[in-house]
Amino acid sequence: MNTIASTNISERTDKEILGFSRWWMFVLAFLAMSVISPYEYAWSVIAPHLGDIYGWESTKVSLMFTMFVICQAFGTLPGGILRDKFGPKLVSVVAGIFSGIGLLVCAFGQSVSYSVVLVVWCIGCFFCGFIYNAAITTCNKWFPDNRNITTGLMSAAFSWGALPFIFPIQSIPKNAPDSTFFNVIFVMAAIISGVIIITGLFMKDPPKGWTVTSQKSRKLTKRPCEKQYSMGEAMCTWQFWVLIVSFVLVSGAGLTFISKSIKFASAFHFSLAAGTVMTIGIAITSGLSRVVAGWISDKIGVDKTMTIFYILCGLFSLLALYFAEAGSSTGFITSCIVSIFFWGALYSLFASIVGYYYGEVASGSNYGMLYATAKG
Repeated sequence: MNTIASTNISERTDKEILGFSRWWMFVLAFLAMSVISPYEYAWSVIAPHLGDIYGWESTKVSLMFTMFVICQAFGTLPGGILRDKFGPKLVSVVAGIFSGIGLLVCAFGQSVSYSVVLVVWCIGCFFCGFIYNAAITTCNKWFPDNRNITTGLMSAAFSWGALPFIFPIQSIPKNAPDSTFFNVIFVMAAIISGVIIITGLFMKDPPKGWTVTSQKSRKLTKRPCEKQYSMGEAMCTWQFWVLIVSFVLVSGAGLTFISKSIKFASAFHFSLAAGTVMTIGIAITSGLSRVVAGWISDKIGVDKTMTIFYILCGLFSLLALYFAEAGSSTGFITSCIVSIFFWGALYSLFASIVGYYYGEVASGSNYGMLYATAKG
């Protein structure tokens, strides 16, 4: 009886399950992922305003970004576990409320203490991890036949989503009243919560045991092992811990640079315009790399793609230092952007390889554990 039911589930198409194409699930998750992007990729333009308006020391402002990295990473684990158990709808709606509040508190630094701002900010960052995991896991669950390219596009949303917010923040005149910055933050917070809640109401996971129906697509879903690993089983494999160590080493360097890009440009006496160009270039290329890496890994394999990308990332990082010492702003900016291009792929490649090795059923929990342990 159970075998017959399982067979019927696996033979149903996405349109029979949803009533429409599974690609709409991708679009909804893509939009949700996009709006949490400013937490990381617009931070370098938000941070100076916090210091200027509230008089906070640079260490306090830097701590907020550090706590984002930690809290967002730790949020992916419970977010993944809850998503695997209850589905994406409830998780997304609740996380959407708090993700908006986390950024909104940045407009109240004159009314409440820094400690209160930091605590509420951390709560928002924690729930951003729920959204990040929910979006990435959508690719593993609904697109086992297009895992690499969809994960690449989804990861790219986390970079590209900041672009519409960078320009209005960066264009605020230095002599503008504080309310100008506050109004921008109000709008950003409303967009974050609104988009996540609305998209979350329509999110749905495929039933357990479901897979793509066409013969061609089934070939593309073939994995090294057909076993579906639980989180505990995945953690018992040595490969899982190799992935964690690799993630720590690669992500740490890139995140440090992204959060300090404007300051790095200033330290080497490059113009503010150069720093702004670099910030925008980083957001664009970091997202683009995830799509390119997904496409390449479909051709040559995800493990080979990782090796190539991270070697090139290291080489261009060294080249950036050379140009900085030489006083070449063009060489420095170009090398930094190219380095981040190869670095940004880690967010799609690691998500893909978790689904590839350990399966789709517990992909939310497995990727959440990898992401939380490594990045946190």
